[in-house]
Amino acid sequence: MCYHLACRSEKDEMKEENGKTKKALAAVIAANVIWGFSFMATSVALKHISVPALLSMRFTGSFLIMLAVMICGRAKVSIKGKPVGLFLLMGLCEPVIYFIAESYGVKHTTSSFSGLTLSLIPITTAVLSAVILGEHLSAKKLLWITCSVAGVALISVSQTSEGTIEAKGVFYLLISMVAASFFSILSRHVSGSFTSFERTFIMMLMGCAAFTALALVREGPSFGRICAAALSQREVLLPLLFLSAVCSVFAFFCLNYGMTYLEVSRAVVFTNITPVVSVIAGTALLGEPFSAVCAAGMVLILTGLFMVNRIRD
Repeated sequence: MCYHLACRSEKDEMKEENGKTKKALAAVIAANVIWGFSFMATSVALKHISVPALLSMRFTGSFLIMLAVMICGRAKVSIKGKPVGLFLLMGLCEPVIYFIAESYGVKHTTSSFSGLTLSLIPITTAVLSAVILGEHLSAKKLLWITCSVAGVALISVSQTSEGTIEAKGVFYLLISMVAASFFSILSRHVSGSFTSFERTFIMMLMGCAAFTALALVREGPSFGRICAAALSQREVLLPLLFLSAVCSVFAFFCLNYGMTYLEVSRAVVFTNITPVVSVIAGTALLGEPFSAVCAAGMVLILTGLFMVNRIRD
């Protein structure tokens, strides 16, 4: 009797664990699909407003949404007795350092080189998570992660762009790559102490503060007028709402939720979904060219994703 009860309890636990894993996978996939559409929204908005102003308005809007959820009593943030230092470091890595470094990296290199460099994030994250968190990284899993990265590389080099590659641009991209890797590791590390909402909240708060300060330095006293003028334009307001509510609040919440239940090396490889969605969206909605090389890149990405999640270490 006791044996049967123990077996049933173990089966229930396994079923519950599998359910959480499936939800986490769905959350991470949803986040990266959403970010695939963010490039179009950002591109449209940047035709009317500067990068610092857009980032400031985006994360201020995101922070206000999170604050409204707290005021309505739907969630709360508590830091008492928790590892606040690592919590703040996570928010500093992303969005603050990552977004700033990525923006200047793209500015001083080319879009194809930037895409190629940032596609290495899953590999650097997987290696660092094995070293820092002690996660097991098999040779097979690393091979299929590399396959997915190769797909992103193909898509990046197929979308050639004019411009020069400056040393400082490479430096900024390396910083953004390291920041993204450490964000994933830290989000996973503090997931036992901070909820997905708390981790997303600190990210929006730090993004709001840092990017608003940056915008004030860049725009000066005219920043308020620039924001008011931008918000009166539909071409800025609609992309801004999408970037704030969907790409920042919802997508980062999904990512932090996924990091709670998935190994970092398994979760981070889904970042390669983003360029796939971006290419499909650009082709379908903006009439951008689609080549056989892009198709080959997509096949490599999706094959790598499938095999990484099939492997059980």
